[in-house]
Amino acid sequence: MSSITMPNPTQYANVADHLPRLRTMLEEHRRFRLDQLAQLGTQEPVDASRVDSLDASADSARIEVSAAVEAAARQALDDIDTALIRIDAGRYGSCAGCHNPIPIERLLAIPQAPMCMRCQQRAEYRR
Repeated sequence: MSSITMPNPTQYANVADHLPRLRTMLEEHRRFRLDQLAQLGTQEPVDASRVDSLDASADSARIEVSAAVEAAARQALDDIDTALIRIDAGRYGSCAGCHNPIPIERLLAIPQAPMCMRCQQRAEYRR
C-alpha cells in the first residue's frame, strides 16, 4: 500500500456552497473585534500622581498588554475586512500566494485566511 495520502474530497469543496456561513462567521468576528476595541478604548487612564512605584510598574505592564491586545485586535479586524472585500470581489477562497483554492476546512476554521497552509507557512518562514 502506498504512503501517499489522497486528498479529502471535501477539501476543495465549492466555497460558494459555504459562502453564506463564512460571511456570517466573518461578520460575527468583526462585531466581536469592534466590541473588543471599544472596551479597550474605555479603560480609564492612570493618574500617575496617585500611584506608588509598585503600582506604576503594574500599570505600565497593564498598559503594554492592553496596547498589544489592541494592536492584535486591529490587525484581526483588518484581516476580516479584507476577507469581506475578497468575498464582494469574487476572490474569496483563492490563495493570495499560489492562487489555488484554499481548503474549505481551513476557511471554516479561519474564515479570514488569505492563503493556503503551504503559502502561509512560507510567508511566516520569510518573516
